[in-house]
Amino acid sequence: MPELAQHKYSNEKFEGYEIDLGFKDAVHVFQNCIFENCCLRINSNSSATPNILNTNRFINCILWPGRKLSLSTVEADFERCTFKGKWSGRVKGNVKNCDFSEADLEMVTFFDQKEIGTNTFSGNDLAIIENVGSHKKAIKDALGDESKLWIHIRPNMGLFVFNIKKHKDSDVLQRLLPDLPFVKIAGNA
Repeated sequence: MPELAQHKYSNEKFEGYEIDLGFKDAVHVFQNCIFENCCLRINSNSSATPNILNTNRFINCILWPGRKLSLSTVEADFERCTFKGKWSGRVKGNVKNCDFSEADLEMVTFFDQKEIGTNTFSGNDLAIIENVGSHKKAIKDALGDESKLWIHIRPNMGLFVFNIKKHKDSDVLQRLLPDLPFVKIAGNA
């Protein structure tokens, strides 16, 4: 692959590449690009690292951060992708046929996905709430004063996936969430 520089690639298609984004290459390297059959390793400590996924489309790719990747809000499309490593944040865009079974999801919201659909999630203590925005009141009522998880929920939110053990109220959530009919606790989902 040619030498990467900041803000260099726009509206291009990459197919079959292994891309390792090191420290110097992590600020908006790709914009409005299509990645197909690529492996992207995200190894930067730059505060702008989450932005490298923005505005792009990923098809049949492996996305693997070298450290936890916290996404403020990523607007991108993912189809038949495999996610590895630690992730948290918000995704706006289509997410179809993706495999999150090798990912450590701390707290991820999929705004444009209301249901699990064809995506695969697994992991111990992973809570999956479909169409969470419409369930905020029920969650708040069920948790009462024991947990403030509901403050993370907005009316426009779709699929909400988080690791119960990594939440400060994990004992309460493990006790109360499984009783809600719209909450799935993974093993496998």
